[in-house]
Amino acid sequence: MLQRGYAEAQGKLREIEWRELPERRKSRVYAIDGSQGKQRLSGTIFYAVSSYAFGNGPAYRLVYTNAMLYNQGISDQIIRLQMETLENKLGFLAAKLGNVDYVMMDGTLTGSLTRPPVYPESVRGITTIKSVLGEERLEELMERFIEELGEHYDELERKLRAGNRVNGDVILADKVLEDYAEYYTAMEGREIVNYDGAFREIRKALKEEDTVRATEILENLEEYAESKRLSIDDARNAVHVVLGYLEYLYSLEMLLQLNLVYVAKSFYNRKLTQKLGVDIVDVPYLDAYLRKTYGEERAGYYVITQGGKAISHRMPRVLRKSFPRVEHYIENGVPMAYIRTMKGGIIYLLQSNRTIDNDLLAEILWHEGNGYFRPLQRAHEGVKIEKKAFEAELNALLNIIKAETPELRVFLKYGRSPLE
Repeated sequence: MLQRGYAEAQGKLREIEWRELPERRKSRVYAIDGSQGKQRLSGTIFYAVSSYAFGNGPAYRLVYTNAMLYNQGISDQIIRLQMETLENKLGFLAAKLGNVDYVMMDGTLTGSLTRPPVYPESVRGITTIKSVLGEERLEELMERFIEELGEHYDELERKLRAGNRVNGDVILADKVLEDYAEYYTAMEGREIVNYDGAFREIRKALKEEDTVRATEILENLEEYAESKRLSIDDARNAVHVVLGYLEYLYSLEMLLQLNLVYVAKSFYNRKLTQKLGVDIVDVPYLDAYLRKTYGEERAGYYVITQGGKAISHRMPRVLRKSFPRVEHYIENGVPMAYIRTMKGGIIYLLQSNRTIDNDLLAEILWHEGNGYFRPLQRAHEGVKIEKKAFEAELNALLNIIKAETPELRVFLKYGRSPLE
């Protein structure tokens, strides 16, 4: 199989512009990574999300611990969204505090742009509030919460200046939910159009990583319409997920003000080979080309695109004017390149909100060592520490709850499956 794949790649090799890496030039960066820890018990999920910044200045941390009644449909999505929210927040705040030239993020910018629009409960919440209270009330809620987010960022900045680590009140949507009771109490008992069938299909498509189908369903919700009356819990949940979604988009909007470099392992992308009709992924194709052309797996970079291709997902229309930078990169795509920083090293996918050229690469290569970017490596090591601390603290908390209130054991009894 491998021999056939290599022979096919050799037969379809095309001339590509594999460029030499530029000379390094001194720069200042912060690198950001995030982690999550969680335990599912009997109907309850305890979790912690954290972000860690390492670079030209003090190391910074944002840590958030919470518990919720487990909902198979949305709990994992909420946790992931909150983790990415903390990464974006800390990226913006650390860069401001450190006055750096670049912020390095683990992962992809396209992933950050893709995930929010296909976060189904957020879209359902927006649809619910808009259909019950009207677009004017929805915009009023948005403007009020966005103004509070500005104050929230100022407060986080003051706390980080004072102590480098913030443990509480780092997710504003959870903290202020009760302040928005006027919206969800006004929705209680009202009849709405229900799209549960659509969102079940979206979740199924996302589980199968079929984002094209998920987007098609979102664009044709009317086909799944049913009627139902909202309970107070339904109404509160609708407001809650919309606040969480707004907080995520705001964090990404603020981050996009900076010079960003996203670095990701790229083993399964087909951005190059799909165009050529070759049935292998990009990295082995590139290596086959480099071996044939240069006789070795050479260091260098290949620019895939400087943008121009829209992301295949859309932000709900009512949100677009509030988050113009996010909307711009969804509509116009992002610059992307493959890069290998040392002979025989791993090829990484690099994305940015800036043109990928020798100037950008010269400054980020200042921080490269042994084939990788050291600040990102240190940021990854930093969030691992937070994960271990969460597990130890959670075990202590559960023991206290079981000892002091034995009747609550019904919520805490079962942990991970013996088969895991």
